[in-house]
Amino acid sequence: MSAIKLKNQRNEWQPESSENRRFTSFRLFTTAGIILLLFGFLVIRLVRLQLVQSEMYLEQSETNRIRVVEIPPLRGLIYDRSGDLLVDNFPSYCLYATPYELNNNLSARDSLLRFIDLEDEEFDRRLNRRRGNRYTAVRIQRDISFETYAALEERKLQIPGINFIIEPKRAYRFQIAPHSIGYIGELKDDDPDRYPNSRAGDIVGLSGIERTWNDELSGENGIEYLEVDAFGRVVGPLPGVDPTPPIPGSDLYLTIDLDLQQYAEELLAGKEGAVVCIEPATGEVLALASIPDYPPETFANVLTQDQWNSLQQDPRTPLLHRAVQGVYPPASIFKMAVLYAGFASDAIPERWEVTCQGGMFVGDRWFNCWNHGGHGEVQHNRAIETSCDVFFYQLNLRLGIDRFHEYISMFNFGQRTGIDLPTEARGLLPDREYFNRRYGRYWTEGLLLNIAIGQGEVLITPLQAALYTTILANGGWWYTPHLVKEIHHADGTIELPEYAERHEPGFDEEIMQTIREDMLRVTEGWFGTAAWLRDPRVQIAAKTGTAQAPTGADHAWFVAFAPYDDPQIAVAVLVEHGVHGSTGAAPIAFKLIRKHLGLDEEWWRRYRAQVLAEIHARETAGDTLQTEPIE
Repeated sequence: MSAIKLKNQRNEWQPESSENRRFTSFRLFTTAGIILLLFGFLVIRLVRLQLVQSEMYLEQSETNRIRVVEIPPLRGLIYDRSGDLLVDNFPSYCLYATPYELNNNLSARDSLLRFIDLEDEEFDRRLNRRRGNRYTAVRIQRDISFETYAALEERKLQIPGINFIIEPKRAYRFQIAPHSIGYIGELKDDDPDRYPNSRAGDIVGLSGIERTWNDELSGENGIEYLEVDAFGRVVGPLPGVDPTPPIPGSDLYLTIDLDLQQYAEELLAGKEGAVVCIEPATGEVLALASIPDYPPETFANVLTQDQWNSLQQDPRTPLLHRAVQGVYPPASIFKMAVLYAGFASDAIPERWEVTCQGGMFVGDRWFNCWNHGGHGEVQHNRAIETSCDVFFYQLNLRLGIDRFHEYISMFNFGQRTGIDLPTEARGLLPDREYFNRRYGRYWTEGLLLNIAIGQGEVLITPLQAALYTTILANGGWWYTPHLVKEIHHADGTIELPEYAERHEPGFDEEIMQTIREDMLRVTEGWFGTAAWLRDPRVQIAAKTGTAQAPTGADHAWFVAFAPYDDPQIAVAVLVEHGVHGSTGAAPIAFKLIRKHLGLDEEWWRRYRAQVLAEIHARETAGDTLQTEPIE
């Protein structure tokens, strides 16, 4: 039995063939080669990591450890011309978050959304609006409540990557001029054309002075470096690195007179209209009122969609800056410009005279004068004093559309004034091309009659009316109207904005003086349309106007400058649906002039009462008096 087993065992062993030996050697070499190749790759990778890319990975490591937080500067303050503070700053809590932390931690993101009033899509937009830097905190929500701040502060361990920064919020000491001062808000998207020095998420001026002078008011952000642990929690300031302090914005001193501005808005209360007061010698805007308006702090808080919709849908249009954006037919305040065009173009001689019978025919159409009884024989002085329409109808027929546009455009109608406010309207001064485009080449002369008295296609803003009055006050020259008088920089230097250019389009001084004298008759002459408001303490050159409105009662216009021999203020008043310029707008202008010149208002009331008593006594005695005209 054992012999048989031994035999079988011997039969099982056979010597290894040469072919098997070659195969085994190949496998060993192949395995060794693969191992050496992998080891080589590992060595190369280690060399690359340790020597070539060490700085990059060190930087990434440091980036994961460091949070860069921008520190917003204090926005510049805004003062009136006398140094009264109009716009201040006060602190508010703002929520910031780091995109890297919240994009990679959905539970923390969902927890945060439970405490803030944002939809998922809007939250993601704000979190990721600054592409290319996932580790820099971005603002998620402004002006959060203290309750929200406290709740999130308690949960910072569960919601890593959030931080709170105290940012300035606008505060308004006086409820004035919200349209002109404007408001600030968050820049939704990059806008290099309007905000070349700002990025999405920055707080910028969105309207008014805040927008026009945004770069000066904004200042420069500071930078703070914070150290975080492996869980994204802030440990504290990064050792060895000092923060860069922010540079505060520059303060603006406006040309606005606080007392005059408040008085203008008080006089317009309950109405719809605008007031513009300009210092003729400098172009400084003393008051710029638009009513109705809105509380200045409306946009200082985060505005809800319902609040925004309510403002936009209000039929009284409180968001419209009527003084610079509202356009209206100028009516009879336009007549001085037409008269200048007639004289300067030699369309009429100085003593040219017409007969007003209450209107005139052009073809088979009758055009009324506002005084249907007629003004009789009228020359230029009485045409301005009584505001005779027929005089200007006939003047413009002689003038023609081409000379009309040429000379009246010298008063800057149909052009922006250049005031330092955004979205100023141009108005409209029609020319031949405009009429051809709108009515065809064969339009009628009736269009010339309408524009001769400031109706029809002529449209101006109250600001343009005030500039026009300034030009008349100065005898033909002006400076660009402006609202900023001085810029006080953070380093203590004071800058004066460049408004030094004196505009002189070449008005004839003698003609301008004649027109100024005619304007004086409006308040000083017996037949003047504003003679009932005469104040013996000051000579006021003026013009009334009553403009047709698309619906409702007529608009009331009044422009004036005073004192006549040394103009210190030019005023334009528009009252929508105020019916008559003499009664709806002129009293406001007279009160503003007296306010600016320091003339007692109560004295004038007593004077007016005495005049009325004398008139009543003479009428009772049977004397015949000329009734006071109203336009």
